Amino acid sequence: MARITVECLACGANRSVVQAERQRLEPGECPRCGYVGWARRGELTENLRRALRERTTERRRLRPV
Repeated sequence: MARITVECLACGANRSVVQAERQRLEPGECPRCGYVGWARRGELTENLRRALRERTTERRRLRPV
C-alpha cells in the first residue's frame, strides 16, 4: 500500500491517504471545508487551482477527456 498526498479542490488543504493497489482512492470529506473533491498533490497547476476555486461548487463538475 502506498501513501499519497492529495489536495482539496475547494480550500487547498493537504491530506495523506493510503491507497491499496488497484483500489479506488476515496479520501472522504475535507476536515477543513467539508468538500469532497480531491486531486493528487502535484497534478494541479496554479492556473487550474485558481480556476477551480473561482468557480462555484455547482459549476465545478469536471468532464472526462
